[in-house]
Amino acid sequence: MSNPIIKQVILFLTLAACAAFAAGTLILDVVIFKDQVKEISATEIIQEAFLFITAALFFIESRRHKAWRGAYILTAGFFGCMLIRELDGLFDLIYFGSWCYFASLLAIYSLCWAAMTPKTMMNGLYALVEEEAFPIMLFGLVIILVFSRVMGIHQIWQAAVGGDNVRLVKNLVEEGIELFGYTLCLVAAIRMRIKNKLVA
Repeated sequence: MSNPIIKQVILFLTLAACAAFAAGTLILDVVIFKDQVKEISATEIIQEAFLFITAALFFIESRRHKAWRGAYILTAGFFGCMLIRELDGLFDLIYFGSWCYFASLLAIYSLCWAAMTPKTMMNGLYALVEEEAFPIMLFGLVIILVFSRVMGIHQIWQAAVGGDNVRLVKNLVEEGIELFGYTLCLVAAIRMRIKNKLVA
């Protein structure tokens, strides 16, 4: 699409839809299902599904683009580690905190693969950061790794809300923001996949 105004309008509408989707999922959890965004909730399940799809898309791309394979496996491993962290409740059934070991194994595998093919790692990283959708992914990661953590600080909501609802409000804010970030990362990965498929 050559018209930059139309492109930016479409981008705005896409980002707005991502934000509305995250808020709508919270409404589904709290108003319809009447749960408190616990480990098994629509919000958590969608987060995990989006992370799985994002990681899978980069892994698929690593198979299709040999020249960029190292970077794509590294990226797939990164999102895979985030998925394992989100599934910590499941891994706790093995024993508490065991998710760390599984995430570490995946991280080591991804790093070793990238280190063994340094040219495909660097070429892939250059290609990745030059993607039109990369800023969307970067923004999503800032939301997940920084903004949601800051907004999830217990003391903020203890001071603002107090009483028995502190935990619920904290979870709503933190998980809703995280879902928005995961949605942005998935949208960026899909846009990259479509572009790569068109130019392949």
